[in-house]
Amino acid sequence: MNDDYLWDASGPPDPDIQRLERLLGRLRGTRNAGEFRVKADAADLAVVRWTSARFLAPALAAAAAIVMMVGATWSTVRVASPPSTFSYWPVAAIEGRPRIGSTALAGSGRLAVGQTLVTDAVSRARVEVGTIGEVTVDPDSRVRLVSTRDGHHRFALASGTLRAVITAPPGQFVVETPSATAIDLGCAYTLHVDEDGSGLLRVTAGWVSLQLAARESFVPAGASARIDSALGPGTPRYDDEDREYQDAIDTFDFDEDPGRRASALRALLARTHSGDAVTLWHLLSRVGEPDRAAVADALADQVAIPAGVTRDQVLRLDRDALDAWWNALGLGDATWWRKWRLENW
Repeated sequence: MNDDYLWDASGPPDPDIQRLERLLGRLRGTRNAGEFRVKADAADLAVVRWTSARFLAPALAAAAAIVMMVGATWSTVRVASPPSTFSYWPVAAIEGRPRIGSTALAGSGRLAVGQTLVTDAVSRARVEVGTIGEVTVDPDSRVRLVSTRDGHHRFALASGTLRAVITAPPGQFVVETPSATAIDLGCAYTLHVDEDGSGLLRVTAGWVSLQLAARESFVPAGASARIDSALGPGTPRYDDEDREYQDAIDTFDFDEDPGRRASALRALLARTHSGDAVTLWHLLSRVGEPDRAAVADALADQVAIPAGVTRDQVLRLDRDALDAWWNALGLGDATWWRKWRLENW
């Protein structure tokens, strides 16, 4: 930048300084810039005119220095600020030669919005999710970048397995699958999808909301939920539960025979382990009305109905009452999740 422009406007203009002048121009006063009023005593005001070179030159030099500092600060802030939108995610090959479209990835590359990343049986890739985390795409997988901008990043897993580690406020990272949508609530998880759309979500940190239309599962750390190709999210269960218990959940969730489903529900209600509260809470909204009271009683044996919530509200599936009982499990607060959905969906 030529200092003559700052001194007397005779040099080439600088775009940042001109922008600053336009912004500050709205604050321009109507009084003669060379005239200042100072108080001489309690009764009189005297006018002092700063017209001599003795006063004018230092004032202009100081003003120029201030403008230069503001301009430098402006440029620094502008460069340091993160972009408000993204058009791609950086990708790095971990093993083999993953493909973006028809192009084999040599080392690293970019996955643009709308493009598909494909791994074969011997390749894996790591994808940076904006500035909030990363996703590892395992062999034999197909993923697509749907959209990406500040606070909203959307991925699609058609088939295969991905492992996500996200460090951001809840709801910023979403993965679509053919049969459910996984919404990150500040966590780490593994998501697998078969060719027919069925799959499995396993959470290792935080929790994930898995949903299809009105069917919704909150999956905390240490728990999993199956995904059915037709029905969507299954009931969450902790991974350390025995095989018999997990099979009973799958039977209740996805078996079409009413008798087998009823028998599976009785087996689930007969359990007394404290870790079953997550499963029982979800069953409240998945059983028929005749069985709901028994589920509520089984859950209350493990975690008391919170203050301000009535049993009648629970049996009517009042959303606020159910969320309050979820919060009492100590696994996370559902209130902000509901608020986020209302504001963003």
